[in-house]
Amino acid sequence: MNKTLFKYIFKMQLKATVFVSIAIFFLILLFDFAEITRKYPISNLQETIFSIRLSLLRTPSTFCEILHYVYFITATFSLWNLCQSHQITILKSSGRSPQQILYPFLSFATFVSAIWLFIIHPIGLFSETQYNKSVNSYFAAEINHDVWVDCSKNDLMIFIKTIHDNEIEGLYIFNTRNGTKIFAQTASIEKAIWHLKNVTTMDNEKINNSDTMEFPNGISVDLIKLLSKSPEKHDIYHLYKIYKIQKKDEVTLRSYELELHRLLSNCYSFLLFALIAAVICFPINRYKTKTNIAIKVISTAIFLKFANDMFKSLAHGEVIPVQFACWAVMLTATCVFIAILVWREA
Repeated sequence: MNKTLFKYIFKMQLKATVFVSIAIFFLILLFDFAEITRKYPISNLQETIFSIRLSLLRTPSTFCEILHYVYFITATFSLWNLCQSHQITILKSSGRSPQQILYPFLSFATFVSAIWLFIIHPIGLFSETQYNKSVNSYFAAEINHDVWVDCSKNDLMIFIKTIHDNEIEGLYIFNTRNGTKIFAQTASIEKAIWHLKNVTTMDNEKINNSDTMEFPNGISVDLIKLLSKSPEKHDIYHLYKIYKIQKKDEVTLRSYELELHRLLSNCYSFLLFALIAAVICFPINRYKTKTNIAIKVISTAIFLKFANDMFKSLAHGEVIPVQFACWAVMLTATCVFIAILVWREA
């Protein structure tokens, strides 16, 4: 495919995506503003400005969660418009294959997924933090709750009720080899040493109480500080940093690995949606109205959303591996839709 044609299709998608994204963004902003005014009634200009500010801070986090579906809509209707205007027919008659026609869509999907992962998603998280700060729940947002750490190298399972920076409240340590249990009301960590306070130890049904205890568990303070935020509060940079540190410390943080793979699979979904758009729109003139296209798009999006959420729920319950939960649906759908596209255009 020559550069002129590639640029034409790429710019067409860019314009459509920007236009639809702006429309969806302001629609979300409108609903957020209505919700905020319900929580914080407006009686003067200052309160109106405050509500608008809260809406602007809240909207990006919602928008970044649905951007891949926005792209699905624009990619599908961009291809459909090419079909209805007979431009696909002209391209095919000039020797272009469906795979070549799809190439600009896949390239644009890669571009948008990179923008989403490295720019839009971090902006959404920052905006959400500022929103929480504005409504006086900043510290609650920065405190993580109910964290499980699997220290398999030491035969330990650690449950932390609350983490703030490197301060811990409610620490439970289970030795899976000998059955020893340690409970501490509070704890702090320096380097790889835990300083426990108000400690209860259960060993072979014997209970011992002590005011303080030092416990070397091998988890670095850098990792604990990163865990003060829940997985969904981290961007790709911090999730990858946690992943590297946990591998170095030889511990397993299932929820953080799940969130990392979820972000990566969401990036991949842009490519998958470009492929599905081609299957929906090809062969040429199969669908006569936008209603048929819309039904296909909505039903496909709902099915993929439901399937992904179901598998991730199973991963949270440790029923299936994290990698399988995040990638099984995506890769299976890719194989199926590639086979359908090749079969239809054979």
